[in-house]
Amino acid sequence: MAGISRVKQHCPRQARPITPDLLKEMLKFLDLDNCTDIVYWCLFLFAFFLMSRKSNLVPDSVDSFDYKRQLTRGKVFMHERVAIVVFEWTKTIQCGERILKIPLVKIDDSILCPVTAYNRMCRMIPAPEESPAFVIKRNASLKTVTYKQFQSKLKRIISLTGRDTRLYSTHSFRRGGASFAFQARVPSELIQLHGDWASDAYKLYLNFTMQEKISVAESMAKLL
Repeated sequence: MAGISRVKQHCPRQARPITPDLLKEMLKFLDLDNCTDIVYWCLFLFAFFLMSRKSNLVPDSVDSFDYKRQLTRGKVFMHERVAIVVFEWTKTIQCGERILKIPLVKIDDSILCPVTAYNRMCRMIPAPEESPAFVIKRNASLKTVTYKQFQSKLKRIISLTGRDTRLYSTHSFRRGGASFAFQARVPSELIQLHGDWASDAYKLYLNFTMQEKISVAESMAKLL
């Protein structure tokens, strides 16, 4: 494999990160008076602020939904200004050896507030605790949002912003959330814990601006 890599050299393509500014731009093409768009907006914000893998948010198909693996309404606990999101299974939790609890805080006066988005979704589309967290009304019944629908909706919105849809995927939320936390000066070990990375592999997702790279050189220069 090492020999093949040398002969067939290539630079792996990573999905571009979704940023807060891009989220705001995407919102221009969503109608928060529409029940379906409300669900997708909440899903987008949860994927970004939780840095979640898509497998923990939505199933691959309606029939493959697993309440132990995907998020349900009963696993989001509201406590005043904080929502605690509980995951019993993840890529790094295969045998129930621990429970992952990730908080989301209310962001006052921000359209990007995930807690407000979740409360709005639950108010517009009430569902029992055992229900998938993200469901859409279809003929008086509730249908879970699937990964294909999640990806398709994202691509459609990205296209409306004028960007190349090939450069973005649902993984863009996970990478974007980690990069934004880094820009907010969150300690690396807390980013790793929040996003449930078992190793330092998350560092490959971080998106550094040229100004941040220049600051490294400037800091070294000042020490001289």
